[in-house]
Amino acid sequence: MKLRDLTVKAQVVEAMSRVYAKALTTTSGGNISALDEQGRIYITPSGIDKGTLTTADISEVLPDGTVSGKYTPSMELPFHSDIYRTCKDVKAIVHAHSPAIVAYACMRIAPSAGCARIFEEVLGEIAPSEYALPGSLKLGGIVRQKFEKGYRTVMMDNHGATVAAGDMDTALRMYETLDRLTRTLFYARALGGAKNPETHIPLTAAEYPVGDTGADNAGIRRDIAAFLRRAYAGDLVGNGCGTLAVKAEDGVFFNADCDSPYDIEGGDIVKYSCGKVSAPKKARYLDMILKVFEKNPAAEAVFVSAPAATAAFAVANADFDARLIPESYIMLRDVGRLPYQAISDYDKIANALSKTSPVLLIDNECAITIGKNITKAFDRMEVLDYSARSVLLARPVADIKAINNMQVDEINSAFNGW
Repeated sequence: MKLRDLTVKAQVVEAMSRVYAKALTTTSGGNISALDEQGRIYITPSGIDKGTLTTADISEVLPDGTVSGKYTPSMELPFHSDIYRTCKDVKAIVHAHSPAIVAYACMRIAPSAGCARIFEEVLGEIAPSEYALPGSLKLGGIVRQKFEKGYRTVMMDNHGATVAAGDMDTALRMYETLDRLTRTLFYARALGGAKNPETHIPLTAAEYPVGDTGADNAGIRRDIAAFLRRAYAGDLVGNGCGTLAVKAEDGVFFNADCDSPYDIEGGDIVKYSCGKVSAPKKARYLDMILKVFEKNPAAEAVFVSAPAATAAFAVANADFDARLIPESYIMLRDVGRLPYQAISDYDKIANALSKTSPVLLIDNECAITIGKNITKAFDRMEVLDYSARSVLLARPVADIKAINNMQVDEINSAFNGW
């Protein structure tokens, strides 16, 4: 069942389950709450295993402050209550202890989301904070004041971070995005640091009329959904970040930006054909993907995403050399790179991809992989990010010794990587 279809109390349980499963908090750490239409707050309990919560464990706080439930509410209830009372648009709050976020909190630095549009759009400006005792009224006041000023992503010195949104799906997306941002920034340090573009180029999802798009293909829909769930589990896509598209004889199938890859199903996949879409859903990269298919007829699948290690190369504006191990080079070949300004030039992007250059990095934006089928496009994104992680792990120890040109020629003569 989709998160949005659960009861408010069940949403809190499911959200904490996802946060814990993604290693964004510990057994005892973090707290999540949601506000229902009657003004009741449902919040995770204090001191109870976050990996085994059930709806029976969730505390309920009535508008008059009366608490019901078998456990004591989280000690951070004061700042949750203050945020709901102050910010009428907020219906869900996530506070957790992702290691990368905690690292920024302990440095007492608010990370900049300006290195990539996806971070800035989801998180907005990230508020700095100051330390106060967890659960104290002082901490509640500090956090409330930040949200009162309009921030929706707030760092907490020597503590963590809190995000708030109008629904639980968005709040989860924000916290996961903040975690990916902080990891990306740390990774980018090994490459000279993140470089923010002066301004972000608007990239608006195309508006297509909903209509009859011809014969359906349930198999393609199921495949895309299954690969996206795998990609989410493997940290190749985030909640709201990543588009996987497959070309069929009569159209292109793709996932919409609004659908979480955690629980996406075949029925969520949208079909584009002859200027129409099968459902009123959008994908920001659809027009770019259509152009890539047009210019690369051998490609049957396109994957666009920004996993953290790969994103580090993009935000650091750094070249990626795939000559690491034969398997990396066979799959990735010559990884192209375009400046950020090219993001709106779909012809340029499409022309930069080919059978011999099936992977492309766009500075401060994303990575694109193509393949002769969905498995190849997926595998390339996976190999790209695994390889990026390997390079970043090696950087503090010694320089990478790349496979030489003679060895590359030997690989090319022995393997057809396409």
